[in-house]
Amino acid sequence: MLKDVIKVIKDHRSFVITAHINLEGDALGSELGMYGLLRKLEKRIYIYNYDRTPNIYDFLPYIKVIKNEPPKGKFDVALVLDCSDSSRTGGVKDYLGRTKYIVNIDHHISNTLFGDVNWVDPKASSASEMVFRICREFKIINRNIALALYTGIFTDTGNFTYANATSNVHKAVAHLMKYGIKPAKIYESLHSCLYAKDIRFIGKLLSSLRIDYTNKICWVVIRKWPDMGFDLTEIIFSVMKLLKDMEVFVLFKKVEYKKVRVNFRSRAKVDVNRIAKFFGGGGHKRASGTTVDGTLQQTEKKVISFIRRYTNGRNKR
Repeated sequence: MLKDVIKVIKDHRSFVITAHINLEGDALGSELGMYGLLRKLEKRIYIYNYDRTPNIYDFLPYIKVIKNEPPKGKFDVALVLDCSDSSRTGGVKDYLGRTKYIVNIDHHISNTLFGDVNWVDPKASSASEMVFRICREFKIINRNIALALYTGIFTDTGNFTYANATSNVHKAVAHLMKYGIKPAKIYESLHSCLYAKDIRFIGKLLSSLRIDYTNKICWVVIRKWPDMGFDLTEIIFSVMKLLKDMEVFVLFKKVEYKKVRVNFRSRAKVDVNRIAKFFGGGGHKRASGTTVDGTLQQTEKKVISFIRRYTNGRNKR
């Protein structure tokens, strides 16, 4: 399927690039890496995202070209990056059908293959790693492309600590390092971003941590999510994962009236993609999410009950 993606890029002139809602490093890194490649190929390009860009990513190249409104005029191809389903693009989904082709480039095992061309590789660490392979095929990488792709890979591998940080990832990163990027500066930009009030908020959350020692489940419920200009999800999970002997980590966030975002993380033993799929979501074996209709209390009760049944059944096999 990589060859099909290469052919579409070679054969067409204009491209709209998009990614999922709740933008993070891989969505933005893959978008901006692809933008840099298409720019060198002298294509017409427009990046259209539904959500606004979190300000911690302001250091990325080309960041100002990202728009939150649909483009005017016709475009040949929609490049949808890091999306398991077209609905994950938010309001951008309504625009996708206006293009001649939808190219779906993704690494989520739960991908619905919604594109005219689907290149889905669950073994890839990130969409940014996949865009890196495209750039290698075209023999086009510069410092800006390298910075964007390194950031995407860095974030989606949990700073190279997750199981998806394979030898292929380290080979890709070794190549990107040749272009003079500064990993220490990237780390600082992404992780030295909290104020004292943010730390107090996280501390308040963690003081209400809920633990099921029998089923090895740890979870947090957030009734009000502060507007900080970036998402605290991974920071909270990183602290939760310091707990020994826990296997499944869950974060419940109220996002609208009777609508709850549920994020899952796990260690090696539990496939949280299967849990997320039961509730209409998906993602990876070790990191998935979904949005559930209902109150926080209702959602917490049914999700934790399901995880208990799932882990008990798994342990009996």
